[in-house]
Amino acid sequence: MTNPSQPIVIYTDLDGTILGKGGSLFRTAAGEFTMAGAEGLRTCRERGVRLCFCSGRSVKLLGEDARLLGVDSFIAEAGCVLVRDRGDTVVLNCAPFGEKEGVTVFEEIGSAGAPALLFQHFGKTLAYHAPWHRDHSYSHLMRGQIDTAVADELLVRQGLNELKVVDNGIIEDRGYGMPVNELHAYHLIPRQAGKGSAIRLDLELSGISPREAVACGDSSQDLEMAAAVRTLYLMANAADNHSGLIEMLPGYKNVKLLAVSMVEGFREVIQRELENGA
Repeated sequence: MTNPSQPIVIYTDLDGTILGKGGSLFRTAAGEFTMAGAEGLRTCRERGVRLCFCSGRSVKLLGEDARLLGVDSFIAEAGCVLVRDRGDTVVLNCAPFGEKEGVTVFEEIGSAGAPALLFQHFGKTLAYHAPWHRDHSYSHLMRGQIDTAVADELLVRQGLNELKVVDNGIIEDRGYGMPVNELHAYHLIPRQAGKGSAIRLDLELSGISPREAVACGDSSQDLEMAAAVRTLYLMANAADNHSGLIEMLPGYKNVKLLAVSMVEGFREVIQRELENGA
């Protein structure tokens, strides 16, 4: 018997959310083996609930993730692009960028001088997240530790107000040698883009109400998804990724911070939304 209040679609981040330590579906936050993620995927399929990945990863990388895990649609590059129907439909979410024939959004942003401006201002505390940034076509992926508010003010002052920098949370330091206290991933993207606006666009294209959608995430950036869905669930590790996140939550009435982390938190969302009361 189907729970009448269950969502039609669940939007979920990957790293630190549906994936555990090391970006594995089969490892907990502590690195222990788990079937929690696979069980969650199976429940979604059995209940007819669509799962849509919503990540900062590139279309190429996220496409492989979706294929391996049996997911038909995803939102890539921090909300810059929607890929639907197993790749048959691609919808951009980054106007006015992306309208020049033969030029990628990545190239447009680079030609505008925004990356060079940021690197010059922040110096050694900001760099491309090599080699993964090379796969991106709609955003510039960076690593380091900067104040995104300062970055946005800098862009506006230079007449680049159609761009913004978003913080995608703490990442593993693999010996990059940057002079920072904690290493973050950042996306330089069109101002219209973002996970929240991408979800709203996907719901509109699907004919689904926000009341029939929930989302899962693990960072302060993921908070923007809250306005587009009925409920946003944050994994417990979100509080570790962003020291000020707890203080931000009272401003979001439909955000729930879980007591468990990463893939086990995703499994708890599935239990709450699809199993309890069914």
